[in-house]
Amino acid sequence: MEQPWDFGEAHRRCADSSRRQEDSEDTVRDAYRDFAQKEEAYRTALSVEILRLKAQGIAITACDNIARGDKAVAKLRYERDVAEGVKEAAVAGGWRRNADRKDAQRFADWSMKRELAEV
Repeated sequence: MEQPWDFGEAHRRCADSSRRQEDSEDTVRDAYRDFAQKEEAYRTALSVEILRLKAQGIAITACDNIARGDKAVAKLRYERDVAEGVKEAAVAGGWRRNADRKDAQRFADWSMKRELAEV
């Protein structure tokens, strides 16, 4: 590729960066949705288990800790925690894509100025 970019190359690169930014935003949205679904499943299972333990006569003050140790509840919490990490990574990726888009725009601007200076 020649440098600076010609108009067509600059337009293509900026359009590619914008598309990647949009894809990143979709990824963030999906990650938040997945996290919310896993949070809901975890909290629902936890409350059901707490109520089950309470119905068995276990002191309500102990039910929360015991319920968190239930294998099914613990697995849901693990899945929720992993989804939270994916969500945070997606957000960081979004910031990176935004910076890449700005870099492409700056380079396109620089290319245009170079082209005009050489005329």
